[in-house]
Amino acid sequence: MAISEVIDGIIDLIDKNMIARTNVVSNVTTGDVLINVENSFHYEPKQEAILIDYGYNDTTSPHYNVYERIRIKEVNNTHWVTLYEPIISNWTVADQSFMQKTIGHDPLYTENVLYGDREVIPTTDIAITVEPVSLSNEWLYIQGGLSEEYRVSLMIYGKDVETEDGMVILGKYTDALYKLMMSELHIDINNYESPLMEDTISTVGTGNCGYIVVEDTSDNREMFVLSSSIPRGAVFDIQDNVQTHIDLSILDITYYVEDGRNLMRIDLDNEIGAYLLSEYAVFRRRRRYFYDTRVDSVDYGKVQKGSAFLRAATLSWWGKEIEEFQFPQRSKGVNYFNQIQLPSSSSSSSSVDSSSSSSIDSSSSSSIDSSSSSSSSSSSSIDSSSSSSSSSSSSIDSSSSSSS
Repeated sequence: MAISEVIDGIIDLIDKNMIARTNVVSNVTTGDVLINVENSFHYEPKQEAILIDYGYNDTTSPHYNVYERIRIKEVNNTHWVTLYEPIISNWTVADQSFMQKTIGHDPLYTENVLYGDREVIPTTDIAITVEPVSLSNEWLYIQGGLSEEYRVSLMIYGKDVETEDGMVILGKYTDALYKLMMSELHIDINNYESPLMEDTISTVGTGNCGYIVVEDTSDNREMFVLSSSIPRGAVFDIQDNVQTHIDLSILDITYYVEDGRNLMRIDLDNEIGAYLLSEYAVFRRRRRYFYDTRVDSVDYGKVQKGSAFLRAATLSWWGKEIEEFQFPQRSKGVNYFNQIQLPSSSSSSSSVDSSSSSSIDSSSSSSIDSSSSSSSSSSSSIDSSSSSSSSSSSSIDSSSSSSS
C-alpha cells in the first residue's frame, strides 16, 4: 500500500483538528460574544482560537499583521459559538474572515504542515513536518494475512523557542499532537465520502431499513457499489456532527433525476437515524483500515539543520494494517505468449513435413539397415560354417591320400 496515502491522512487529521479553520458566515462586530461560523464541529469549550481575515498580508488593510485572540465558552451548535470576552474589532464576511484554533496563543497555519522534513524550515512560525521512515511486515495467518507496519516521524518546530514562552508553546503543541494521534488509534486513511443531498428519514424502531440520497457522479458510481460485489461488504458509514452509524451494507441503488439533479438512492441493510444537511451529513466508504496505531516515543530537544540547531520535538508514530493475499499466486515472471514461436503457415507445414519425413526415413533406414546387417551377419555365419565344413572335408581327403 502507498505510504503517501498514510502521510496525506495524517496531514489531513492535523489540519482538521489542530487548525480547524472555519469561515465566518455573518459579520462579527465590536462587543459581540456570539459568533456565527460555518462549522464548529472540531471546537470545544475553553479552547483558544483567533479571528483573522485576508487583510493580514495586505499592507493597506487595518488588519495587516493583526489577528484577534478569543476563547470559547460554549459550542452552542454546529453554527454558533459563545465567547468568554466581547470582540474588540470588526470581522466581516466581505473580508473573508475566518476562525481557527491556536495553542499557547500561537496559530499553526495550513501551509506550515509539510509532507516530509526539510533541510531548511521555510518559516519562523510553528511548523509540523510528517516524514515517512520505514515499512516492515509479518504474517498473522497463513492464507494471506500480512500485517504491514508503517513508521512515521512527526517533528514540531517552534517559534522563538529560545525564550521561556517559546518553550512553553512548543511543549503545548507537542502535547496536543500526541493526544490527537493517541485518540485516533484507528486513523482514517484514504476514505471516500460524499455529502448527502437530502435529510434522511429516521427508521429507528420501525423494523424498516433506511436509505440515503447522494449526487449521481462518476466517482460516486465507482465508490458506492452493491456490497455483494466487494469482498468486505459492510464498509459504509453515515455521519454528521451529531451522530454516526458504521458498518453498513448497500442492498440496492437507484439512479434518477429530480429537479434537474442527477441523484442516487442507496438502500441500506439497517435502520438509521435522522441525518441532517444542516449538520453536514456525509456518506462514506472506508478504504484503508489501521487496526492498531500508537505514538511510542516523544523526544524534546534540538535538531541540527545544516550548521544551525533548531529547537524541536519529535514524535515516533507507527500504524498497522492487514494486506490480504490469495494463494496460490500466478507467477508474473513467465511470458506466456513467447513460449512457442509461431512461424508462417507454409513454413510451418514444410517444417512439419520435413520433420516427419526425416524422422520416418531415418527410422526406416535405420531399421532396414539394421535388419540387413543382421541378415548379412547370419549369412556370414552360414558361409563360415560351410567353409569350416569344406576345410574339414579337405583335411580328411588329404589324410586318406597319405595313408594310401
